[in-house]
Amino acid sequence: MRGIWLFLHYMGFAAWLGGGLAMMLAGITAKHFPPEARLAVYRATSVVARNLIGPGSLLVLLSGFVLSLPFFKNAVVPSWLLAMQGLGLLGAIVAIGIVTPTAARMGRLELDPRGELPEAFAGLRRRQAVFATLAGALAMLALLAGTVFKY
Repeated sequence: MRGIWLFLHYMGFAAWLGGGLAMMLAGITAKHFPPEARLAVYRATSVVARNLIGPGSLLVLLSGFVLSLPFFKNAVVPSWLLAMQGLGLLGAIVAIGIVTPTAARMGRLELDPRGELPEAFAGLRRRQAVFATLAGALAMLALLAGTVFKY
């Protein structure tokens, strides 16, 4: 059973981090697109956030909790595990609570009557860039704690 939970944990990480990297590269590439094409890119990244990043981070949390249960039956919990759990929890909260809803809002934006990007776009894009970077960095640090610092 542990193998299934490990598989789900790895799949969640792949979805979360892979989706995050895809969103980052799409956002960087779209900077020079005309407004209509740029919004189309953000509609696509909205789907990535809602179907990969949000569920992936939730799957990592759930599987990580189940995988941690045997460690908490003992009196001593390794520091690498505590670091991985704390960083992963914070990253998932940001991914689920800020990144995914912001991406959904960006995916619903339409051009203004002049054919320009709507006023809300700049603020949402900045918010998305900051918090997606934070969530990704926390996820990477959690991965580092669970791999490199474990041994």
